Amino acid sequence: MNYFGELAALGTATCWSFGSLFFDAAGRQLGANNVNKIRILQASVLLSLALWVLTGRFVPAAIPLQNVLWLSLSGVVGLVLGDYCYFTSLVILGPRRATLLMVAGPVFTALFAWPVLGEVLGPIALAGIGVAIVGIVWVSIEKRGAARIARSGSLLAGALWGLAGAAGQAVGLVLAKLGMGGDVLPLEATLCRMLAAAAVLWLFTILSGRLLSTIRALRNKRGLMLSMGGATVGPFIGVWLSLVAVRHTEAGIAATIMAAVPVLVIPLEIFVHREYPSVRALLGAIVSVCGVTILFLR
Repeated sequence: MNYFGELAALGTATCWSFGSLFFDAAGRQLGANNVNKIRILQASVLLSLALWVLTGRFVPAAIPLQNVLWLSLSGVVGLVLGDYCYFTSLVILGPRRATLLMVAGPVFTALFAWPVLGEVLGPIALAGIGVAIVGIVWVSIEKRGAARIARSGSLLAGALWGLAGAAGQAVGLVLAKLGMGGDVLPLEATLCRMLAAAAVLWLFTILSGRLLSTIRALRNKRGLMLSMGGATVGPFIGVWLSLVAVRHTEAGIAATIMAAVPVLVIPLEIFVHREYPSVRALLGAIVSVCGVTILFLR
């Protein structure tokens, strides 16, 4: 059996795990809102350069208008609206609880992929998704340093924002697979999504009068380097691999494997921050790995 899609999804989760550390550090230097706009722009440049290296073109070849519209809508829904809802939830609930809500993403993805893409998952795949989600949730709710959980506003509002973020990213992923129908390469599709997201984000920045404050943030060279590191492994390589994943396997399965970021962050936290997980977190990681293994062996 060909596991190319599943391996790409695992690569995506690994990239996003590294990216979370870069963006966490960059956010302290530039501010979270500025990082979101800058990283999308940086990723667009990196994707364009990668396309030039591989094809000799800085922009995608002639793509049918219908595909461009689906991919552009995917970028706006997933990378702009979905991420905005997630970041809002992050401010209200803090990182651990907000991350926990994003685990709903694979469920939303499977539900949306059923009517839109006609992808119906079998009982073994559903069992693997269930086991993986249980493990991820177990890791996410493990109580490590409760003081680090930031709260601001209604917990119900934070939960709704988090679920909206998970749904937005799920819809974005399904629409991206729909937009790649035919012969659209994942790299070209990723660039289309990123350019659409960058255009909307920076247009909103201009219309809201925040352009000057964003430009001033660009003077922080350390913050820019950290953001570039995150953009390289996150929106550039990570999002590119995510479209490779959904092209070669079911969207719900790819989303489940990609949701394993909280598990993959554990060894990174040990290495970078010297934060050691509890036995409970390690057991949750093992359960999650078992679920992902089921998806590979289904």
